[in-house]
Amino acid sequence: MSSALEDKRWLSDPRAKWQITILLTMYIGYAAFMLCRNTLGAASPAMMEDPTIAMDKASFGRLMSWHSAGAIAGKLVTGIAADLLGGRRMFMIALSLTAVANIGFALSSSLVMMGVFNFFGQFFKAGGWPAMTKLVADWYPQARYGQVWSIISTSSRVGTITAGVLLGFLLGVMPWRMVFVVSAVMTAFAVIGAFFLLRDRPESVGLLPLQPDETPLETSESVGHPFDDLSIGQVCYRFIASGRFWLICLSICFLTILMDFINFIPIYLSEVLEIPANRASMAGSAFPTGMFLALIATSFLYDRVTKKNLIYVLGGLLAGSCVCVVALWNLGNLPVSPTARMPLAIGLIFVFGFAISPAYYIPMSIFAVKFGGKHAGFLVALIDVCGYSGAWAFNFFGGSIAEDYGWSVFLIGLLSITVVATLSMVSFLTIDYRKQ
Repeated sequence: MSSALEDKRWLSDPRAKWQITILLTMYIGYAAFMLCRNTLGAASPAMMEDPTIAMDKASFGRLMSWHSAGAIAGKLVTGIAADLLGGRRMFMIALSLTAVANIGFALSSSLVMMGVFNFFGQFFKAGGWPAMTKLVADWYPQARYGQVWSIISTSSRVGTITAGVLLGFLLGVMPWRMVFVVSAVMTAFAVIGAFFLLRDRPESVGLLPLQPDETPLETSESVGHPFDDLSIGQVCYRFIASGRFWLICLSICFLTILMDFINFIPIYLSEVLEIPANRASMAGSAFPTGMFLALIATSFLYDRVTKKNLIYVLGGLLAGSCVCVVALWNLGNLPVSPTARMPLAIGLIFVFGFAISPAYYIPMSIFAVKFGGKHAGFLVALIDVCGYSGAWAFNFFGGSIAEDYGWSVFLIGLLSITVVATLSMVSFLTIDYRKQ
């Protein structure tokens, strides 16, 4: 009853209209970020069939390592930039330049130039999440963080699903280069919408700021956050001294690797199940679809689950992801008919995405806003740097492993990473609960 009354009070608040507008604008904008980000993965089977660029799994992996390197460099710059420029300005700059980089990729004639534009595309795209971290901290009470971040996170999956389904369909009717142009044009419309609808904080539209009891505090003894008066160097020392910081960094490192498995899914399905490139891209959308549905459920449940129970819920989901990888590893040995292997593989990929998404998106984002204070954008960027560092190594070596040793060895490595991701996230959640 109290929860229902709280929902009613929030919806009747005069700020609610702007909060919904800001949320929808961030939602569409981040979906556009992810559409651009995943265009390469969706187009990869068709690119491997293009004799003019001579790309195999090893060179694709190295191309994706440029992707991760760009994200690492971008996080180091855009995290600080978001704190200095504000969420709105950082969001629009990052979104615009991400679209431009996709156009540059489409016009590239060599793998080297593709790597360069892939680097810059992910460099600029890296500014999206730190920018939204600033906007969420200024616009939404901390009692809504789980719901808000869950909703925003579904936009990531909408962009990825669109890349798989829509761009996969377009690959059947146009060259792969034009697919990159289409994703860039769609992103340009999101930039226009953000220009007219996005605002940095309630005061920008004549509303009162959040009350002190609604802001992200790590202590109830002070109206301000304990890190508000610290410089970047001083706050770095506080982050480094925190055990929770290191555990969430380790968790996100391995979970980002699992997230980047999506880049190899179309190629995996095309080669293992021997299906056409466009069908493989569309079937690969099972992964983000599972993530999307998990985040929808999380938006209703996360804020209502105690920190203690989160240990069991998220830990159990990640344990389920380990089972999915084991099944994919032994797909050829399972007692199913050859015709049933494709729906089974798609189902396992769906469940894998469902199992890892809540742990990947929500704990990190809430921790960054609450623990980082006015440095939340910088903190979430540091955590993401750890994630993309792991993804860089995975992409650089993963393609070569699949090319030289086969998908079985590739999946054994993925299973090891899944187990470590599970253990590190459970450790973080346990310490976070005890800190409470």
